[in-house]
Amino acid sequence: SMEKPKATPKDFFLWAGAMVSLYAGVIAFISLLFEYINQTFRDTTLGYYYDPYAGGVAYAMASLIVLAPVLLILMRVIRRSIEADATRSEVWVRRWALFLTIFVAGATIVVDLIVLINTFLSGEELTARFLLKVLVVLLVAGAGFMHFLADVWGYWIQNPHYARYINWATGLLIVLSIAAGFLIVGSPQSQRAMRIDAQRVNDLQSLQSQILNFY
Repeated sequence: SMEKPKATPKDFFLWAGAMVSLYAGVIAFISLLFEYINQTFRDTTLGYYYDPYAGGVAYAMASLIVLAPVLLILMRVIRRSIEADATRSEVWVRRWALFLTIFVAGATIVVDLIVLINTFLSGEELTARFLLKVLVVLLVAGAGFMHFLADVWGYWIQNPHYARYINWATGLLIVLSIAAGFLIVGSPQSQRAMRIDAQRVNDLQSLQSQILNFY
């Protein structure tokens, strides 16, 4: 009888690290794209100055810069170990990680569509900002769903060169998303200069009000 291979501590921590990096990285990536959408379709009610680096942009960028290489390296090590020993593809921790990710991605798609349809049926305005955010979540969750479903079917193990292309494409997409951030929200130096200008305006307004009160 064929015994199922036992998961080693190496298997467990490789997959645990990969999944934590994946989930945290995807959240950071979506948050970053949301910030870009907010910047492109800015809400004028926010007032004179909005500092994106004081919000989630800096943290999302930092998270992606660290987590993306960690995830790609861990997945590469996992695939190498499976190529060296095919039984590693049958360990329970891999099956659980893949099916959990497929479930989370599928649930995210369903919730995303419910939010879209509910907003439409409620008669609320479907703004470009809202629709783009719905589309971002749909595309990211859909890509994750298809990728890990293919992994369950063994597609990436049978076609390792395609897996490498996906890794490179993912890396390029993340680099472009970070580069786009500097184009859309500006460099930290330019944001610092704008913050100083905003502080000057506030100081002058405060000074003016004090002079008027004294007068």
